[in-house]
Amino acid sequence: MQGVVTGASLERHLSNQRHTTMKKMIHQFTAAAAILSATVGFISEAKASKLSLDGAGHYLLGNTSRYYGRGTAQSGRYVNLGQDYYHKITYGIDHITNSSFTTSGTMSFEFWALPYYSANSGIVLMTRGLDSLRGGQSVTNISRNGLGVSLNARRFPEINLWELTQSGWNFRDSLSFTQKNLL
Repeated sequence: MQGVVTGASLERHLSNQRHTTMKKMIHQFTAAAAILSATVGFISEAKASKLSLDGAGHYLLGNTSRYYGRGTAQSGRYVNLGQDYYHKITYGIDHITNSSFTTSGTMSFEFWALPYYSANSGIVLMTRGLDSLRGGQSVTNISRNGLGVSLNARRFPEINLWELTQSGWNFRDSLSFTQKNLL
């Protein structure tokens, strides 16, 4: 009898469908796990790199400040520097070089105000994120602009470079400007 489905054949058919569906789910899960493993393996390979700021640096400050009660958007290590007065800032460097053999982690390119020349701490005025950099390569003419904190005080400007590694953000290099300015 063709076309007639008996109880036993229907049960076998449903059992085969469940088996096929389970097999597909296992394959999909295995594929997803492999992709996740490859992604995690890729992320965890961001090792400490020998990054440096090279050449001349520059900065330009806007003339007017405006109060932002919620701060302004930043990228890099900080998403927002909080409520304060902000003004336009443009800053840059000739080259960022990765002289190691490994690809760097994501970088944070930052503009700071220091209380004295080459101080070890200061106030972050603006941050901008940069993509990772392959070993042995450099990027040229890096310039970022946006809104940065306006201190209305004379300080020494500095450009800092930080790298995101497995252990978190790590300082890599700085370029200190030798004259105070109204930041």
